[in-house]
Amino acid sequence: MKAMIVGGDRIDTTRRALQASGYADILHWSGRKPADLIRPLPSGVDHIVIMLDFINHNLARRVRDMARERQISVAYVGRKCQGGPEVATGRPGAARALHSA
Repeated sequence: MKAMIVGGDRIDTTRRALQASGYADILHWSGRKPADLIRPLPSGVDHIVIMLDFINHNLARRVRDMARERQISVAYVGRKCQGGPEVATGRPGAARALHSA
């Protein structure tokens, strides 16, 4: 399975949580490059984690909309999110901040 993290500089904890949940391939977009707004969503992505405190509203909205078109699950994670890295895994039964798809 493939997951994608959008935003954030230090993603090691989130990456480890996703790997522990069975995601073998994890992609990362920093969200800091203007070109991120026009990048196509990679194929084969099963889950997306959006680090809200590290990207702008336009990128968050665009990634959310692309995920909805492909019916990909999305977890929104903020700095003050309760539940730690397991929030980002998107697994049933795991605590999450918000879920939209």
